[in-house]
Amino acid sequence: MSNTSQQVKRQYNLGVRHKKSHITTTSYSYAQHCEHQYITNKMSNIRTIHDTPTASSNRFSMSPIGGNPIYVGTLFGIEITLHPLLLLYFVISAALPWLLNSSTMTMKVWLYLVVVNIPLLFGTVLLHELGHCFATRKVGGEVHGILLWPLGGLAYIGHSGDAKDDLIVSIAGPLTHIPQALLWYGLSQAFTQGTFMDMLCVQALWLNISLMLFNLFIPCYPLDGGRIFAASLQLMKVRVDIAAKICAFVSLVCALGIGLYGFLYNEIIAMFIGFWCAQESYNLYVHTKEERLQEHQLFSKYAIETNDGPYNQI
Repeated sequence: MSNTSQQVKRQYNLGVRHKKSHITTTSYSYAQHCEHQYITNKMSNIRTIHDTPTASSNRFSMSPIGGNPIYVGTLFGIEITLHPLLLLYFVISAALPWLLNSSTMTMKVWLYLVVVNIPLLFGTVLLHELGHCFATRKVGGEVHGILLWPLGGLAYIGHSGDAKDDLIVSIAGPLTHIPQALLWYGLSQAFTQGTFMDMLCVQALWLNISLMLFNLFIPCYPLDGGRIFAASLQLMKVRVDIAAKICAFVSLVCALGIGLYGFLYNEIIAMFIGFWCAQESYNLYVHTKEERLQEHQLFSKYAIETNDGPYNQI
């Protein structure tokens, strides 16, 4: 048993009051629960699930907004699922160009828009998430699956490494856009400028560049940039509760900026991303305020309760 677990049992015997966690089960005594929770929190998660989704009934837990994800296949041993709302997004993306520009829309332009907004965009996102998955396996972690939904993709992965491993896994997704961009640039050189395929290759090139920059340099949780920022703070040995407060504040500011951009430029997806990030940032703030960082997926592995203060570095 670890020193931390022994300390917890001593505190329990002295009658130290326990702030009840939402994952406590009635079958555990306080000391047993704390020992289990300490071991469980050593598993760091980039996208957290609690049960491996080996059956369709368990895939429900993989969805961030409810609904039962649809299984579409396995790639490199990784289960790929689609959120039902993504199918609705596909239908809207295909129908909207005709509805808004019925008098001027041509089949060639419509086909270009459909290819860009559906297979090209989400194929790129899938490769991005595979980058997270491969990096997780590289650091000895586990991969449970990938969910594609209207706001992008979520890789359900976990590892027991340190902040350096967190940084490696977080940065691996955005780095997949470098070879993709180079590939699309090379293909664009093979087609005559202004043709359908040339325009498609150029669009794919800029899509990969923009997604890489967005995910690397916007420190907004739960986006990759926010996770990179959090891991960097831990590598600099910033105290956990202070790092969490910094991440929550910076993420909220970024989320408002993303939402405002979406509002000003009529980018509905950007507005939804901003709202989602703001919600997650506020959730991180609440965990920090209530001294429950040991329950938060981003900071749980770094936060333990101590007698000297709310949190300390593990």
